[in-house]
Amino acid sequence: MENLEDLKEEVERLRLEINRLKSEKNKIAPHKHCLNCGIAIPPDKTFCSKKCEDEWNAMIKKKKMNTYIWMALLAILLIILVVSAGA
Repeated sequence: MENLEDLKEEVERLRLEINRLKSEKNKIAPHKHCLNCGIAIPPDKTFCSKKCEDEWNAMIKKKKMNTYIWMALLAILLIILVVSAGA
């Protein structure tokens, strides 16, 4: 019988904990996260600061440049392959 009472108490404790967590969840204000550093910011912003925005734009520019370089190298290698296969 003791085990049954212990289980009932544990279930009730867990039910109360679930209700507490649900009420906490509803207290979180609407927000989103900075694309660069990930901290919480208001929903109408994209970055937390000008510094983060500049870092993000520099990273995107670098990624684009790397993509263009790889595409150019691939095109050069393809041209070499085609020319050497024809010879």
